[in-house]
Amino acid sequence: MPLKVIIVDDEKYAISELKYLLTRYSDFKICGEATDAGGCLMLVAEYKPDVVFLDIELQDKNGVEVAKSIKKISSDTHIVFATAYSHYAVDAFEVQAFDYILKPFEDQRIIDTINRINNYIKPKGLPEVITVWKNDRMVVLSPKDIVYCSILDEKTVVKSIKGEFTTNLTLSSLENKLQDFMFMRTHKSYLVNLKYIKEIIPWFNHTYLLVMNGYEKDEVPVSRTYIKKFKSIMKID
Repeated sequence: MPLKVIIVDDEKYAISELKYLLTRYSDFKICGEATDAGGCLMLVAEYKPDVVFLDIELQDKNGVEVAKSIKKISSDTHIVFATAYSHYAVDAFEVQAFDYILKPFEDQRIIDTINRINNYIKPKGLPEVITVWKNDRMVVLSPKDIVYCSILDEKTVVKSIKGEFTTNLTLSSLENKLQDFMFMRTHKSYLVNLKYIKEIIPWFNHTYLLVMNGYEKDEVPVSRTYIKKFKSIMKID
C-alpha cells in the first residue's frame, strides 16, 4: 500500500512543486492539501496520514505548534518540515520532526527524503504485485511498472516498462486492484497509469488521445464518459 501524505503550505506554487516531485519519484498517495492550520488538522483527523509535509511558517500559525497538534490527533504521523529558513532546525528537532527540507526544493534532496521515508516508515509486508502471463510463463509485475492496460480481441493486455503481457483478470478487476496507485479508467477498454502520460492530444468531440512513455506509437483514448474526471485530475481548464 502506498503511504498516505498531506501537504500543507500557504503558498500554492510550493504545494504544486512538492506534489510534482513526490508523485514523480515515489508511490505516495497524496490525500489532501491545505493552506492553513485548520485545514491541515481537519485532513489529519480524516485520513490519519503517514507523513505530513508541513510549511513551518504558515500565515495563521507557526508550523511547530501545528506539528504538536498533529501528534495529538495522530501520534503515528511523521512530520517533514519545509521552509525557506534554516534557523528553525532546532525547533523541528524538539518536536521530533522526521526531516527538514529547505526551499526552493531540490530534486535530489526530495529523493533523499523519500528514500528515508521508505526505509524507516513504510510497513514491511507483502509486496503489491500483479501476476501476468508471457506465453506459457507467469511473470510478477509491480504496479509502478505498468504503463497501461487494455482489452484487445477479448483479452486483457498489460503493457509495462518490462514488456507486454496478458492477464486473466478483467479490466474492472485490475482497476480495483490498482486503485491505491495512480491509475485511472479513461475508456471502457483502457486503464492508464497517469505517471506515464507523455502527451495529451485534443481529439474530436472534446476528447483526447494519450501518448504514453515507452509506447509512443499507441493511441490511448480518453472517452467522453471519463473526460470530466480526467480533466479534473490533470488540472485541465
